Amino acid sequence: MTLPRSLRALRPKTRPTASCRSSCSISRHLTTTPNFYHNRVLEQYAAQETRRVTLRQLTVFGRTLSEDKLLKSANYVRAELPVRLAHRIFDFQHLPFIVGTNPHIEHVYNLYWAAFETFKAIPPIKTLEQNRDFCETLEHMLNAHLVAIPRLAMGIAESSLHLNPREADRFMNEMLRSRIGRRVLAEQHITLSHVFDGRESQDESFIGIVNTKCRAVDVVNKCAAIVGRVFEDGFGIKPPEVHVDGHLDATFTYIPDQIEYIVFELLKNSMWATLDKHAPHVLKKAPQSVAEEKVAEKSTIQRIGEAWDANARLRTTHSPGGTDHMTPTADDIHPSITSTSSLSPSSSSSPAMTTSLSTPTLPPIRATIGAASSLLTFRISDQGGGIPASTLPYLYSYSHPSKRKFLNFAHVPRLAAKVEEAEHHIVPPSLKLGLGLPMSKVYANYWGGDIEVITLDGYGTDAYVGLKVGNQVENLTYTA
Repeated sequence: MTLPRSLRALRPKTRPTASCRSSCSISRHLTTTPNFYHNRVLEQYAAQETRRVTLRQLTVFGRTLSEDKLLKSANYVRAELPVRLAHRIFDFQHLPFIVGTNPHIEHVYNLYWAAFETFKAIPPIKTLEQNRDFCETLEHMLNAHLVAIPRLAMGIAESSLHLNPREADRFMNEMLRSRIGRRVLAEQHITLSHVFDGRESQDESFIGIVNTKCRAVDVVNKCAAIVGRVFEDGFGIKPPEVHVDGHLDATFTYIPDQIEYIVFELLKNSMWATLDKHAPHVLKKAPQSVAEEKVAEKSTIQRIGEAWDANARLRTTHSPGGTDHMTPTADDIHPSITSTSSLSPSSSSSPAMTTSLSTPTLPPIRATIGAASSLLTFRISDQGGGIPASTLPYLYSYSHPSKRKFLNFAHVPRLAAKVEEAEHHIVPPSLKLGLGLPMSKVYANYWGGDIEVITLDGYGTDAYVGLKVGNQVENLTYTA
C-alpha cells in the first residue's frame, strides 16, 4: 500500500543491504503491492492533463476508418489511459490512511496500479497485429475491473466513520466518472477495431458504441419493457403501465448503454413507488420467482444477513456505544419509495409459485420527451406517494447511513452498470444495492447533463433527465 504524502517523512532514510534489497524485491513480486518509491514515475503521469474527447470526435473519427486512423486511435488510448489512472491513484493516496487500509479500497487501488503499470509499458502501436494484441489487453482489463464498483461501494460503506461525507461523495463521483471515461475510450476503440477487421458488423446508425440516430421513444419503450419483465419475473405481479408522450420523433447522438441505464433506473423507482403506495398488500403476498430461487433459495433477511457476515471480518470501525452503524435495519429489507437501486424484496419466503397475483388498477407512469435545439429532456412522472423532505438531500449520497445497503454488493461481486444485468437477473430483483440513482446522475453528468427530482410528498414524483445535445466534452470533475 502506497503511503500518503503526509506519512512519507516516516520512511527509513538508510539504504538497504544487497540481501535486504533482494528479499524486498521478492516480497513485492509476490504481493504485487506498489510502494512509495514508484511515486516519482506516477507523478510524471499525474502531472499531465487528460485529453478529453467529445461525442462528435468519437463519431467523426470513426465514420471513415482507415488503418492509419485506427492506429492513431490505438495510440491515443494507449497514452491516455495511464494518465487517467494516475489521477485516480493519487486520489487513493490522499484518502485518510485508515480508509486506504480497507481491504476493498486497497484491492481496487492495487488493481488500478497494475493497470497503470501495464499500459505505460506498452510501446507505440505500429501495425494492425499489434493493435489486435492491444485490444485483447483492453478487453482483459475491462473484465478484470468489473469488481471496481462493488468493491468501492463496500469500502466506502465500511469506512464512512473515517471519511468526511463531502469528501466521500467527491471521491466516489470522480472515481465513477473516470471509470466511465476509460471504458468509453476502450470500448469505442475495441468496437472500431473489430468492425475494421470484419469481426463485427454494425447498423449504419452506429459508429463504434455511439448511436448517431438514437430515438428517445425507443429508449423509453425498451426500458419500460425490461422493467416490466423484471417485476413480473421477480414478483409475479403486473406493474403499472408506462404512457409516453411529447416529442416522439426526437433523435439524438448518444451512447445507448448510458441513457438506457438512467431511464431504466428512474422507471424502476417509479414502478416500485406506485406499487408500494397503491398495492402494498400485493407486494407482501408476491411469490418468489424461479429466477430468484436460482439466485438464492433463502429469505431476503438471510441474504442481507449473509452479506453483512461476509464483510464483518473486514470491518474495523464501530460507532460510539458499541452499536455498528452499518448493521442493516428493517428499512433495508422493507420496500421504500426512496429506493435508488434494485427492487425491494417480497416479504414471502415460500417456494416459488407459477401463478401471477391479481393487481388492482394502478395509476400509470408518464414518460414525457422534450426536444429543443440544445437540450433533450426526459420527464418520468408517477403517483407513488412522493419522497419525504428529510430524504431529498441524500438521494445522491454515497456516505449517508442509508447506504449501508452497499454491503449487499457481497452478493454482486462484479458490475458493469448496464441494463442487461437486471434483465438477465445478474442483479437479483429483490436485492437493494442503493447505487441506481447516484450512478444515473454520474452517467448524466458525464456528458454535461443532469438529473433533477421534484416531489410532492404524499402524492408523487417527477424526475427530469436533461441531456445536452451537440458537441459535448467529457465532464470528469465533480463539483458539489
